[in-house]
Amino acid sequence: MADEMHDPEMSYRRGYHQSALQLFDAIKHCLPVRQRSIVHAWIVEDLLKWRVAGLKGESKRNHDGSTVMCQPPKERLSSIGD
Repeated sequence: MADEMHDPEMSYRRGYHQSALQLFDAIKHCLPVRQRSIVHAWIVEDLLKWRVAGLKGESKRNHDGSTVMCQPPKERLSSIGD
């Protein structure tokens, strides 16, 4: 398992996840209930799964050790405007 404190990519994933959660906590009272539930599910399900996949080494890595797809999942967020 990777080390979130010493691996730059794992640090990025941890910071992205934690920042998304903190931002959500700051603005959730301004969001309609439906949008709030979509964003919350994105953070606690999709982002957490993405973060843990990197920790477990389940993300496909290049020859230099970085993952091929280091972008967080965003598919669920596309349903916010519907």
